[in-house]
Amino acid sequence: MLKHPARLLRAVGAVALMANAPVTYTPPPARLPGFAAQLAEHPAVTSPWGWRVINHDAAWEAIALAQPDNRQAARWDYAMSLIGQASSGFGDDLGGLATDALGVLDVMQADEPDLLLVPTYRLARGIALARVQRNAEALVMLTDPVLIANPEACLWRLMGQAAQGHAREAMSEASCAVKAINQRKIPAARPFILAASQAAVAAGQSTQALSWLGNLPDGEAAANVMRGRAYMAMGKVGEGRLRLQRAHNTGDEAERNDADLALAEGLVPRGQMSPREALKMLDRIRFTWRGGKVEERALRLGYAIADRLHDRAASLSYGAALLRYFDNGAQAASLLVACQQQLLDALGDGSRMPLADAAGLFWDYRDLAPSGTQGDTLLTLLARRLADARLYERAADLLAYQMDARAQDIEKGPVSARVAQLYILAGKPDRALAALRGSDQPVYPPDMLAARHKMEAIALYQMGQSGQALALLDDMPDTAALRGEMLWRRRDWQGLVARLGNISGASKAALSAVDQAVILRNAVALTMLGREADLAKLRSRYGAAFAATPAAAAFSLLTGPVDAMTGDGIARAMAAIPSASVAGEYEALLDTSPAPAPKIASK
Repeated sequence: MLKHPARLLRAVGAVALMANAPVTYTPPPARLPGFAAQLAEHPAVTSPWGWRVINHDAAWEAIALAQPDNRQAARWDYAMSLIGQASSGFGDDLGGLATDALGVLDVMQADEPDLLLVPTYRLARGIALARVQRNAEALVMLTDPVLIANPEACLWRLMGQAAQGHAREAMSEASCAVKAINQRKIPAARPFILAASQAAVAAGQSTQALSWLGNLPDGEAAANVMRGRAYMAMGKVGEGRLRLQRAHNTGDEAERNDADLALAEGLVPRGQMSPREALKMLDRIRFTWRGGKVEERALRLGYAIADRLHDRAASLSYGAALLRYFDNGAQAASLLVACQQQLLDALGDGSRMPLADAAGLFWDYRDLAPSGTQGDTLLTLLARRLADARLYERAADLLAYQMDARAQDIEKGPVSARVAQLYILAGKPDRALAALRGSDQPVYPPDMLAARHKMEAIALYQMGQSGQALALLDDMPDTAALRGEMLWRRRDWQGLVARLGNISGASKAALSAVDQAVILRNAVALTMLGREADLAKLRSRYGAAFAATPAAAAFSLLTGPVDAMTGDGIARAMAAIPSASVAGEYEALLDTSPAPAPKIASK
């Protein structure tokens, strides 16, 4: 016998639903019509014992052996039994039972869509949805004119509204739902009493909550948490503290956390617990208990306290968790704006936060950064501050995030070039290359492509792939200085002359340091290649201009007869070449050494 036959049935039903999904809206055909009319004639289910519980193995066997004309009835018997247990309020696997029930009900509805018109079917489906916390869908199912005064429907509407934090809506169902609660024994009624009491406290009806809680044992931890919250709401702090401390002493972990949280909620506004003490308690709760209303309440209280203390880091921590993991309803937009302002204040020009802390703060909450120009400006400012502090890799990581997560299409062009530049400065040419190749776009204009290609060539050069780097630059305008610098550093005399040619043009009356360096480098290359005729042309063209410079002797030696050259002479001449930045803005990128590979310790 299958352990979970209903789940298999639900899977089959999902396939059936997909197979019959209409392309245009038309009611899907009923494969097994007739049961909806039969079910509509059944007595309404208005009490917990209206759901007849049967042996599940026998129910599944009945489904397996059923003929088409009685298959829906067999399925309904099984679904009723599952709902009966799932709606009882206690047991080991209520969510699993409700999930199984939904599977059966889905299959039934796929075979006969008219079942949605039958109030009893809607009630069963609404209860199953509520039990698996699909509360909004449950309320849709349970909001049927025929079900308005049905105690079972009232009870589960109350549960659904309370679970969504709609206290007043939940309390509007209370007078009707009480009938269904009273039809259950205390163990089965307990979760409904607690939910109704919670809604009553939230709706300002704490006296009513205490009256309902009187049905539960005096020492029950969960009930004492609710009693404590009710007393606190009524201003009876002593009674509230006593109940909450009792719950802390006798409850399980969830109940202890709930009691501690309720104590903070009651004492902090009254000045009987310091905000910092409360934050320590809330931090302990949020890091030891995840999920559910307890964590959400802890986050909301923590955010309110941190905001009051003007603690930006704490406000962002609590606010971000709320935005990421919980439904904030109408408050979501204002909460996001407040968190974004906290981020802007912490990272803006006037902030006194240390740079490393500011970068970490942005990285932790980058998903909250403002969209559009404001967020990009903030990110760019922070990256520039990091680069100015020579924290190149962290600056590159920030801009890489901007490129990958925020920039669109052509916007990636200038950002990618800057990312590559920063990674090269950080000694990570491989990451620079990956950033460029990962942001390739066919729509970049020529100037963007040129900037990207220059960064790619420098990254390749730093990785020892000089041939590829020079090949990439050969057909690009305005790269003579960059190519010359690469060739000079490689001592590639043949390449220097072949790729750049002889220095041409009229002599200048005054030569800048860069002009002198370029001419002298060309002279060294020609000397090393023995090109005396070309050296004579250089001497004739620039001799007068060099005569008035400190490099005159070096120029005279380098452009003189090749036979007169000695190794020492060439070395002295090369040392006399002005140390001007021939490559300009690219000099620092070429000077950077790639970071060494991590060493692997031998065993």
